Amino acid sequence: AVLGHDVTVVEAAPLPLAAQLGPEMASVCAGLHARGGVALLTGVGVAGLRGAAGRSVTAVELADGRLLPADVVVVGIGAIPNTQWLAGSPLAVDDGILCDDGCVTTLPQVVAVGDVARVGGARAEHWTSATEQPRAAVRNLLAGHTVESAHSLPYFWSDQYGSRIQFAGHRTSGDIVRIVEGSSADPGGDPTAGARGRGLLAVYERAGRTTAALAIDCARPFMKARRGLAADRAAELAGV
Repeated sequence: AVLGHDVTVVEAAPLPLAAQLGPEMASVCAGLHARGGVALLTGVGVAGLRGAAGRSVTAVELADGRLLPADVVVVGIGAIPNTQWLAGSPLAVDDGILCDDGCVTTLPQVVAVGDVARVGGARAEHWTSATEQPRAAVRNLLAGHTVESAHSLPYFWSDQYGSRIQFAGHRTSGDIVRIVEGSSADPGGDPTAGARGRGLLAVYERAGRTTAALAIDCARPFMKARRGLAADRAAELAGV
């Protein structure tokens, strides 16, 4: 959009990042699209692409029948674990390779890490998971059994329209969201005018405890909150 092109983002979910951030903060982040000069269509999927055979695309057909003229289409369709090659092996596979809390599979001499590993019942498709899980996996592999948990604090970031979104922790439905730095009215400023917002730091709370933190252009306070969450997570795993 900053280069003068008309850009439209189509999102099948009610809001981008709704599953990760919850509706309240996902709505705040969705505002970055408008500030960046990008049209956002939510709650509708893509039915197909239109264009002459063997030639470039001319339009995107939405599930509700609307056509969006298009010269260039960027498609993001998510990821499916590539576990087909393990069919027939003794390894248990169900939306990824099943592992215990230490990345050890159903075969004690085999470990798995990264996007394909379902560690402790969940697959964390985050960069930090792929870099932090190997430590526990190797230690457990050498020990012959699980002696270290790989459940580090979930963390991800996304750079959008000149703003950095950062999130850490475990959010669940029903968590109370409290903004502790900045304002939800203008967290990212106006990137089309080169203006920066004040930034925003929000914390998620459950039963009087902080469970997660979200920042938009608020890196230093976020890192402090992330360290606190990581310390709480380590104490929880240690049974303190």
